Amino acid sequence: MSTARKCILIVVLVCFTLIQPAQAQSSPPLESLLIQILPEFDRPDVLVIYRLSLAASVSLPAQISLRIPRAAGAPYNVAWEDVDGLLYNLAYTTEVRGDWLQITFTTPSANLQVEYYDPRLEREDALRKFTYEWNGDFSVQNLTVSVQQPANAEKMQAFPGFDDGQRLSDGFIYYTNPVGKVEAGTTFKVNLRYEKADDSLSVGMLPVQPAQPLDENTPGRTSASALLPVFLLVIGGVLLVVLVAWFLIRRDRESSPSTRRHRHRRPAPASVVEETSSVVYCHQCGRRAEAGDLFCRTCGVRLRKD
Repeated sequence: MSTARKCILIVVLVCFTLIQPAQAQSSPPLESLLIQILPEFDRPDVLVIYRLSLAASVSLPAQISLRIPRAAGAPYNVAWEDVDGLLYNLAYTTEVRGDWLQITFTTPSANLQVEYYDPRLEREDALRKFTYEWNGDFSVQNLTVSVQQPANAEKMQAFPGFDDGQRLSDGFIYYTNPVGKVEAGTTFKVNLRYEKADDSLSVGMLPVQPAQPLDENTPGRTSASALLPVFLLVIGGVLLVVLVAWFLIRRDRESSPSTRRHRHRRPAPASVVEETSSVVYCHQCGRRAEAGDLFCRTCGVRLRKD
């Protein structure tokens, strides 16, 4: 092999070696990304939430790196979504890069959620201003940006590309920009302005809702069929108590002196009284004499008639 060919081969191998790490470190494509911007939600700052879904071509587990504004200080939460629909925290590392804070983590799931608070909300008396910037870290097949109008806010504007706003079931008005497909490296800004006379937070106006739909399988919930035996047992116990109480009250009333019945003997018929008064007994031995006897038939003593 000639010296020229050897030099060309070495250059090709060096270039290939330099290109490979760059490809390995490139951000994986996203199938969808929802960016939610919530000014003065539960803090005086702006809450930003990323809901990411990796493309089906991405092998799991996958290493992800994304940037948030350096002013945020740190992400509020980095989590992955399991098959049960619940979010679980992920360990991550951070590195400052200019005006950005790069977050790196490894995810076992294609569905992720990253949250941070941006303190750069401008206040000029009642006027509020905020600018969000998408840094183009990922290629996204379907990107959507949603802005929540804060509680008690007026004259809300979200531009460019947002609709006129729609009030959803939670009572808040949301402005939406369906951006669509975005190539990696594409950047854009979202500008917000509104008027708000107080410092109230939106979280205080959220309706109270169950964490999950209530049905017969909800933990701690008992079906009516399971309660039927208990219900019948309680009813039977109540009836038994009432019956015993009624019996005791009736017995006490019957035994009371004021209500006790006095029984009187009926007077003996006159014939029986007369017959009893004419009976004679021997004063010596006590034998009963027969009618017309003058002497005792046992001891012979003369009977006394009076």
